[in-house]
Amino acid sequence: MQKKVFAYLEKWNMVSPGMRILTGFSGGADSAALLQILWEYGRGHGIQVRALHVNHGIRGAEADRDQAFCEHFCQERKIPLRIVREDVGAYARRERISMEEAGRKVRYDAFEQELSQGLADRVALAHHQNDQAETMLFHLMRGTGLRGLRGMEPVRMPYIRPFLCVTRREIEDWLIRKGISWVEDGTNQELDYTRNRIRHQVLAPMEQIRPGTAVHMSEAAERLLEMEDYLEQELDKIWESDVRKQGEVYGISLEAFERIHPVMQKLTVLRCLERLGGGRSPEAVHAEQILRLAKGRRGSRITLPGGCCAVLGYDEILLKQGYGIKRTEEPVYCVPGREYLYMGEIFRFTLENRDKNKEIPVNRYTKWFDYDKIKNSVILRTRQPGDYLELAGGTHKKLKDYLIDCKVPREERDACILLADGSHIIWVAGMRISEGYKVTEETRRILKVQKIEVGGTEDGETSY
Repeated sequence: MQKKVFAYLEKWNMVSPGMRILTGFSGGADSAALLQILWEYGRGHGIQVRALHVNHGIRGAEADRDQAFCEHFCQERKIPLRIVREDVGAYARRERISMEEAGRKVRYDAFEQELSQGLADRVALAHHQNDQAETMLFHLMRGTGLRGLRGMEPVRMPYIRPFLCVTRREIEDWLIRKGISWVEDGTNQELDYTRNRIRHQVLAPMEQIRPGTAVHMSEAAERLLEMEDYLEQELDKIWESDVRKQGEVYGISLEAFERIHPVMQKLTVLRCLERLGGGRSPEAVHAEQILRLAKGRRGSRITLPGGCCAVLGYDEILLKQGYGIKRTEEPVYCVPGREYLYMGEIFRFTLENRDKNKEIPVNRYTKWFDYDKIKNSVILRTRQPGDYLELAGGTHKKLKDYLIDCKVPREERDACILLADGSHIIWVAGMRISEGYKVTEETRRILKVQKIEVGGTEDGETSY
């Protein structure tokens, strides 16, 4: 087994000379074997090994026994050991989570503290092939996709899992042959924990029906990981060419979206949602909702868990963090040929050559402007001091005075969406445009701007 683990360490480039490896050490068979193997490997490869033991404070004398065992084990080998004592029961009640989840959070918080203090470069975890099979079954029962089916990764920096190549039986047999003792955690036999029920009531009968089930499932997980790696590479290509980020908004090209395979559609959407959610893992059902949205009516909108929303534009699917519409948002610089989601509305910008045989129609939510009269950048924003409109005859009117004349309530003025060229307001969206940008006989290029109300229908457009 030792040679198998050494080869697995090198296959996945888990460690290199000079590294400091922190090992989670409960005193159980898995962690005792991992610490022993890494300690032996480290002595021959210039690697420093440290251990961390968490006393959860929930098993009384048994927990103290485990701690004493870990201290003795490490003292014999001169392995640095840190002890963390935490009342996991109180933590679970305070955070309103299960004891199982609380214990995990406490352990990982301790790992992260060691990493942040520069005491370790990697954290080695003792998950083995049986744990992998249990994880896959848990994900499958909950509902999952490829990512869940492939279980735990051998390497997910800074965490490494050198034992995903061996079973629980191999580990215990190796310890017995080496004459190394370990402690048994009595809670591993209790059926109050989900993982224990899967272990004893699901996986154990499967092993009786087909011995080697855990090994076969773990091998399948590794093959699925290879498939996912390939799909991630393909997704990177789509991300580079067909997904854009504008502030807090991701835009996915509809033309490209309709062209790619449904699997890649889902993966593209899931990556957007994951990044909008700060790394929180979205579920496949959310991707399915967005795929249905893509076949719907322009301007349609859906809200999703995690505070995200998705809107269908003319040319893009727009995904944004936040359900509601803010009173103000950061200005958005706009270019022709793109769509922008701003304060809950979609704006589509198109540059066209003037056809003098067609008249400019009257349309509340689609406007046409002389593009060559725009001096600066075209910006979607809310009002600022000094904003003005140009009226007939070339006179200027302060935006504030215009809004007062239009009887726009004071509390709503800051929420008016403006299309601006510096301080010169090109268009008060849904209201009037500036005379200074109107299309004339001399106009050569036209900037066409369409406003689509999210969740509603676009204003009837008449081509000119």
